[in-house]
Amino acid sequence: MTDASVGPAGVHTIAVGVDGSPAGQRALDWAAARSRETGAEIVAIHVLTYDQEFARDVPPIGMTNWRRELERDLTGPWTERARAAGAKLRTIIGEDESTTAGLLAAARRERADLIVLGVHGHGNIADRLLGATTYKIAHRARTPVVIVPAGWTPGDTA
Repeated sequence: MTDASVGPAGVHTIAVGVDGSPAGQRALDWAAARSRETGAEIVAIHVLTYDQEFARDVPPIGMTNWRRELERDLTGPWTERARAAGAKLRTIIGEDESTTAGLLAAARRERADLIVLGVHGHGNIADRLLGATTYKIAHRARTPVVIVPAGWTPGDTA
């Protein structure tokens, strides 16, 4: 892609699922390279799910602290390499019933032209049957999805 690809039919917004994991970092590194090539903005999205993270809100005095830490991580170390690489980047913390639902909803709201996810490298048939996030998004998204493999590094061109 080149700067000429940005336009009415080009890539303007790239939604990236991030969670502080190496898989999320690979996805963000891949998206940062595309951002530099196209001028597209990255929207780094972390989704809180009702059945897991919200349990941390009890007791209520813990709510503010862990959410502030999460926001610091998302705007700091989790996205630092993309910013250092010169990518245009915003962050969003969403809330939904599942990571899949939250990422898809955020991608729609942000009018993402592309969704980028990293895989953790331990996917198997059980993950697909049980509904790994990458599998569900790849099959439900209305937007093209890029899944960055576990072995990919920023220097890879293929």
